[in-house]
Amino acid sequence: MMDPAAPAATEEQAFATEVTRFRAALAAGRSPIFLQLFDLLVERSRDDRAPKEVEIALAIFGRDPGQNDTPDSVVRVTMYRLRKRLDEFYAGQSGLRLDIPKGEYRVVLIPAAAATPVPVTPPAPAPRNNGTPRRTRWLGIVAAVAAINGLGWWYIAARTQENTGRPSRGGFWQALPAGSSPLVAIGDSYMLAETENQKDIKQIVLEPGIRSRSDFGAYLTTHPDAFYRLYDLDMRYTPFGTAVAAWSLLPSLGAEAGGGAGPRLIASSRLTAQMLDANDIVYVGPLAALGLLAAPLFQLSGFSLDATGTTLTDRASQQRYAIRSSQVDGQESREDFGYIASIPGPSGRHILVISGFGDGGVRDMAALVRDTAQMQQLTRRIGSPAAFEALFKVRTAGSVRLARTLVTARPLRAVATPTPRATRP
Repeated sequence: MMDPAAPAATEEQAFATEVTRFRAALAAGRSPIFLQLFDLLVERSRDDRAPKEVEIALAIFGRDPGQNDTPDSVVRVTMYRLRKRLDEFYAGQSGLRLDIPKGEYRVVLIPAAAATPVPVTPPAPAPRNNGTPRRTRWLGIVAAVAAINGLGWWYIAARTQENTGRPSRGGFWQALPAGSSPLVAIGDSYMLAETENQKDIKQIVLEPGIRSRSDFGAYLTTHPDAFYRLYDLDMRYTPFGTAVAAWSLLPSLGAEAGGGAGPRLIASSRLTAQMLDANDIVYVGPLAALGLLAAPLFQLSGFSLDATGTTLTDRASQQRYAIRSSQVDGQESREDFGYIASIPGPSGRHILVISGFGDGGVRDMAALVRDTAQMQQLTRRIGSPAAFEALFKVRTAGSVRLARTLVTARPLRAVATPTPRATRP
């Protein structure tokens, strides 16, 4: 006669097996916050009462539930990321899997097909208010996570608005095939958390050479002192100026697509060699965030870019260009540089670059390429080539452009561009 406790024992064993598997994946990713949260949820999953958000905030993030701010946004965003990690871990697998049901804070074992869908965007962060430095840091992280996702909502809004006064085909966009639906790569940076006690975040670090989890792993092999200091939160940051520039270009790109599907958005850090092979690419963002696009661009360019992405050097003259700031009548004035390029990409595709060092340069180049008359005048000046680049000095005061001066505009030798090697797994 079968022991009635056998099925329960089998299910408990399967749960323990999946917990061990997923926990090992989290540990390998060096994400202590996710690991602590997962362990807490597993520990409390057998309780009759699941933990409340405020309990998680206090146990994981060191938040005092008596504070006058609400920690729910931090808990919910981190829970969203943990659910996403679970989905990535079980992608393509059948059978049993772990899940965190929506609206609950416990881990359960279910068939793979019954997993809770992950929402498209994480919940909105709580309103800003004064508080401790640690609270400010976490709100900053939440705001950064929302940047890329916000672009998707802007795109949806742009597609539903009335398309009046859109520019006609030509100018900067003439290299794109008629009716094309380019992939718009938005420049983003990979964020790391710096900590002194492996729990509290001291500050967020943007390391120029680290643009993916694999880059971070390679960095740790050569910087062992950072092993217990830097941690991967699987978060990325897009500058405000880049977001505004991308938003301003969507009507122009939608007009170029005609009746097609229109442009599609992706973070530049998520570009793959296969995407470059299959799509025309429009890059919008800082030079430092070019990622996979840097190789084909600077193979043809007359400039070289330093490892930090903050200095351009003209190969012929050795003239160097970088951001400079100064004070004019008590107000800060900045000398930024904007850069645009049009080059052939792999497999007969094309790459358009709208970039600069800082927000001022990127936003001004987005305004320039929307002006068909100015772009036609620029390309005629350099002979209407199939490939070209142009560098502009852009002087700004705050968010206001004071002047734009052409530094260099030249044709580039259009050659077959090999597919760059991907840096992401």
